[in-house]
Amino acid sequence: MSTIKISALTEKSTLAGTEEVLINDSGTSKKFSTQRFLDIKTGAETAETGAETAETNASTSATNAASSATSASSSATSATTQASNAATSATAAATSETNALGYNGILSNYAALVTDYGSITDSAASPTDYGTLT
Repeated sequence: MSTIKISALTEKSTLAGTEEVLINDSGTSKKFSTQRFLDIKTGAETAETGAETAETNASTSATNAASSATSASSSATSATTQASNAATSATAAATSETNALGYNGILSNYAALVTDYGSITDSAASPTDYGTLT
């Protein structure tokens, strides 16, 4: 048998899976099919595709979460605006009530003055002394 250096061997660039490879395992020569390399390569490619899909799904989930957060923030802003408007309306209603009570008080005082004016019996006073009621 002739001896050939490994560096002198021609390179095989593609594997069909039917070739056999010889290895030295702790002094014992063993052979195995190149199909094992191809199975490992296929498994690695499948794992890579799965990782890329998981990355895409994670990115989509992050986008959806950001969109949901924006929507929630918008809803919170709307709720705050509605609460502020309700408080403003309540303040306006209270102001209207206060104004109405004050107007009713003025009317009561006016009625009392008219009643008092009608009951004045000072004989020295003339009607022009009391001013003009409007």
